[in-house]
Amino acid sequence: MINNISGTIVYLFSVLVYRTCRFTIHGLDQFKAYQDLNLPLIVTSWHGMTMMVAGFINKMMDFSEFSVIMPDDYRGDVLAIFADHLGVEPLKVNLSGDSTFGLGRKLVSLMKKMRGGKKFLIHPDGPAGPAYKVKPGLSFIAQKTGAAILPLGCYCRNAYHINRWDRYTLPLPFSKVHIQLGSLMTIPEEVKDLKETNRMIEDVLNRVALQASAKYYLE
Repeated sequence: MINNISGTIVYLFSVLVYRTCRFTIHGLDQFKAYQDLNLPLIVTSWHGMTMMVAGFINKMMDFSEFSVIMPDDYRGDVLAIFADHLGVEPLKVNLSGDSTFGLGRKLVSLMKKMRGGKKFLIHPDGPAGPAYKVKPGLSFIAQKTGAAILPLGCYCRNAYHINRWDRYTLPLPFSKVHIQLGSLMTIPEEVKDLKETNRMIEDVLNRVALQASAKYYLE
């Protein structure tokens, strides 16, 4: 009951944000370039930017096109209610308790859906940090599905930051939000060691985050 109420409150707040905030998106040529490709899509950013990334999806795409992984615990219960309201398909994964086989089956299911047209939203430093460090799931899924990765950086000065590991940003209503799209990325099948790829993704996500904040103040 409490989780249902909490998830609904988060959803209602998000609707207020999306309807009243002014979103300025830079790098739309990369989104247009994706539209010319016949590839699955992975949208990614740092975890603390989730609410702002959802604003980008709300403006440019359709939530119902997306799946998202979330923890199979009380946090995931709240997020699943939020996702259901938006129309996003939640995929709950017990990241600390699932067997390798169980987790593998869920990833196979996700990748099958992506090949069938489903888009995927992932924050590679989630669900519990460390902040700004890419875990291997993003590059693994992108390589196995042949998906294009669209990196996003977001910034909003007039926001409330939750005091936790990711400094989760909640834009205040009627604020301005700047979003920077990075260059589309794909990971060739022949790449065997993804550690360098993960470091490259970290650099890209840090760079687009800095670009978003810089352009906010230059506007």
